[in-house]
Amino acid sequence: CWDEPEIKAIFDITLIIPQNQLGFSNMPEVESEMLVSSKKRIKFAPTPKMSTYLVAFCVGEFDYLQSTTRHGVSVKVYTPPGKASQGKFSLKVACDTLDFYDDYFQIPYPLPKLDMVAIPEFAAGAMENWGLVTYREVDLLIDDETASSTQKQRVCTTVTHELAHQWFGNLVTMKWWDDLWLNEGFATWMQSFSADFLFPSWKIWEQFTIDDQAYAFSLDCLRTSHPIQVPIVHAEEVEEVFDAISYSKGCCVVRMIAAVLGPVDFRAGLKNYFTKHAYGNTETYDLWKAWEEVSGKPISQIMKSWTEQMGFPYVKIVSITSDEEFTTIELEQNWFLSDGSELSEEEKKKIWSIPILISTPETLTKPSLHLMHNKKALINIPKTQSSNDWILFNSGQTSFFRVLYPIDKINSLVEGIKNQIIPTQDRAGIILDSYALSKAGKMELTEVMKLIEACQYENEYTVWSGIEIVLDAIELFLSSDNNDNDKNNNNKLSESFSNFVIRLITRTFLGIGWKEKQEDGHLDK
Repeated sequence: CWDEPEIKAIFDITLIIPQNQLGFSNMPEVESEMLVSSKKRIKFAPTPKMSTYLVAFCVGEFDYLQSTTRHGVSVKVYTPPGKASQGKFSLKVACDTLDFYDDYFQIPYPLPKLDMVAIPEFAAGAMENWGLVTYREVDLLIDDETASSTQKQRVCTTVTHELAHQWFGNLVTMKWWDDLWLNEGFATWMQSFSADFLFPSWKIWEQFTIDDQAYAFSLDCLRTSHPIQVPIVHAEEVEEVFDAISYSKGCCVVRMIAAVLGPVDFRAGLKNYFTKHAYGNTETYDLWKAWEEVSGKPISQIMKSWTEQMGFPYVKIVSITSDEEFTTIELEQNWFLSDGSELSEEEKKKIWSIPILISTPETLTKPSLHLMHNKKALINIPKTQSSNDWILFNSGQTSFFRVLYPIDKINSLVEGIKNQIIPTQDRAGIILDSYALSKAGKMELTEVMKLIEACQYENEYTVWSGIEIVLDAIELFLSSDNNDNDKNNNNKLSESFSNFVIRLITRTFLGIGWKEKQEDGHLDK
């Protein structure tokens, strides 16, 4: 048996199991025969042409729930005995997700059934075996009447992630393990995209700024990071790249290219990709080519700088000048390292092709897209009504870079944060960027505290989560400085910091309180 992703085959599977147990595999049962010694033989329909790592079967004692999608696919959730009622939520999510993917990809789910199985003590979070997806119990089973928002979202996004693999990974598979990132990065992006469609009140893309994006930033800002695409010589080496770079940075890169392409070309390219390569294998370039063909944009050129070199840039706004009609912005990019260490001459030459979305109070709903391919760039945008108006770079936090604003524009951002005209994910992103840049020695901490102080009337969970990350880091720094000579000064500084935090959170705390209210939304509980 050739256990490699490119070596695909059709599998005929037969199980001989105890008569008092259930057995199921990738495809539906077509024949069952009772045997001697309390055994039975179950034969399953032949699988589609697929990779060996997707073959699966389960045998044991199970309860199950069953439903059917709008498009006629039979969906079951198998649970340990006595836990079937805990599969109701994931069953509905699976049915709705399959229908959504059918419609979005315009390529129907090709199997007649989908089974999802909760397995006690399952090692991985979940595994996308074609037509038979296996899960840890906590990632599939909940009581949807008593489950927390966190539990519901975890089950939902785990299911949407694994079902995205039924197309991206199963129908079309990477040629070799060094393109694993594309499977996982795309499925991680798709889990958020579909969850946002199913539950728009959850504000998934706002949370993305403090979850996947923040996690990817935290690892990829280190010299010990690695490129998204890593050469894999031996199959066992793939375990080393199942990390936040493949998953979280991978999905950030997919999100970035979705912003460059726009929803129509992004979707059309995916359809062409699935149609052309169904039941086959691909390399990363095949997807770039599909998007290039429908859009005419240099996707390969843009993406190469993000997948083949580690790290990410910060973009410094060097100057902003205006005439009667336009505002001209001078930008400079450099490799961002969290410790602020000096770059060698060779490292200073690192360049990314950066999609930059820019908005102002007048263009907030229609930001302008600019591609920065060189070390420095000049960008023109329509002049704002006032020289004091803020200019928002990386609008929507859709690209994977940090922004270093000049002090006068930070003051403008403070007003946009105070009156909450700047969108939620951007308020969180500005605060996280500013602290990371301050920690790296690129910005004064006093400017970070100005931005945080502007949030005293903030009510959004995502922004407060970003603030919490920063305040926890500052508090840790203050508490770890044990120099006896400065002990009194440190105590005064810690006391001042504590008073600042109390003033900052009091209004929001009094408004939220300890008890859940009937009107509380998903992120308020």
